[in-house]
Amino acid sequence: MELKLRQVVTIYNPVKVGDEDEFKTSLSAVAQQHGFVVKYLTTSVDDPGFAMAAQARKLQPDLVIAAGGDGTVRVVSTEMRHSEIPVAVLPAGTTNLLARNLNVPLDMKAAMELAFTGQQVSMDIVKVHNENSRKPWYFTGMAGIGIDAEVMHHVDEGLKKVVGPVAYVMSFFKQVNNSVQRCRFRIDGKQVLKRNVIIFMVGNTSQLTGGIQLFPEATPFDGSLDLLIGAPQGVSGWWRVVKNVVLRLGRRSTLEYFSGKRFEVLLHKPAVWEMDGDPEAAARHWVFQVVPQAITVVAGEPGPLARIRSRIR
Repeated sequence: MELKLRQVVTIYNPVKVGDEDEFKTSLSAVAQQHGFVVKYLTTSVDDPGFAMAAQARKLQPDLVIAAGGDGTVRVVSTEMRHSEIPVAVLPAGTTNLLARNLNVPLDMKAAMELAFTGQQVSMDIVKVHNENSRKPWYFTGMAGIGIDAEVMHHVDEGLKKVVGPVAYVMSFFKQVNNSVQRCRFRIDGKQVLKRNVIIFMVGNTSQLTGGIQLFPEATPFDGSLDLLIGAPQGVSGWWRVVKNVVLRLGRRSTLEYFSGKRFEVLLHKPAVWEMDGDPEAAARHWVFQVVPQAITVVAGEPGPLARIRSRIR
């Protein structure tokens, strides 16, 4: 009796995966070894994955794979929300934030293997509205308002292809003297705070590229969000942030951290923002809301450093 192969739908960004034929040949071979047959759908300049994810939902496969950068992964994974279809990530971008936070190998062949052998876990995502939105956006990792978003807006895409994440550092130094914004925000509909800020970030996950733990307490499995705000001034102020967050020296005196399930933000004047690295149009008023256990993802085992950190907490 012939066994029926299970189906996996792979939605991929053809610009990011390199040689398409080689990518498909490699993935199809790994899939076949694990009893899967692959259907391929490509994203486009006009559609980063919305229609493709909708098609995947209709097909009801056993697994969906998102292959590309953070933008492709964000769209495909969040569009599979509440479907109970597991999503695996094949990292092919510059930063690959969700892959890093799910302990997915950055080596493509190792990530392909994990897609069929990793543990399937339910993960939170974040829903966000602002005055420009006719319907909500969703993201998996982090969103930023202020200098973080300005860096994303002004990064040189050509340079990014050559030097990778270093392009973001170079863009950052061009924005380091951004003006302070007056900000009013509410946590879980109760606590109202007023601050002058340059950076305002919401985190569902903890880790940036390079293993930097921007939100040390954040995890996408706890039904809550983390908030970071600060107003470091000039090079000396930002050096303190680097020393505190990147080098982990001293206390985080230049930044404030909060946690909650819902954050409402109102700025004095419009500012650009980003979610999972994708820049978005300027706005003044946002509402960020956690959506607990909204998607099922394929995760790897945490590395030895992560296990040590979990024991220290």
